[in-house]
Amino acid sequence: MIVPDIEIVTILVIIFFGVPIIWNARKNGLWKSFNFIGLIKTINKTLIIQGVIGLILILLTWLWNSADFKFDSFVAGKTYTYLIIGIFMYLPALGILNLIKLGIKKNLEKQ
Repeated sequence: MIVPDIEIVTILVIIFFGVPIIWNARKNGLWKSFNFIGLIKTINKTLIIQGVIGLILILLTWLWNSADFKFDSFVAGKTYTYLIIGIFMYLPALGILNLIKLGIKKNLEKQ
């Protein structure tokens, strides 16, 4: 699928992924004492919010397509890009980070 207005879609997708992470990091005090484990925990908590954003985007796309609005391809492109990046890039990276965190915890327990 070729997304129209790719620049705007890219900026919106970055905002949809980034704002929940920044908000959760600030709420958890990650700015004051930064550590790798805290970052992974923050990203894990943010995954729920990002899942809700994905469901809302799917619902909006479905409503927009059924109502034949003028900007249906823009909304569909935004949803498509958000889901593809989330499923094929964000989730595998988060899984690898969680495996690294597990390895770090096991090494710390051995010492």
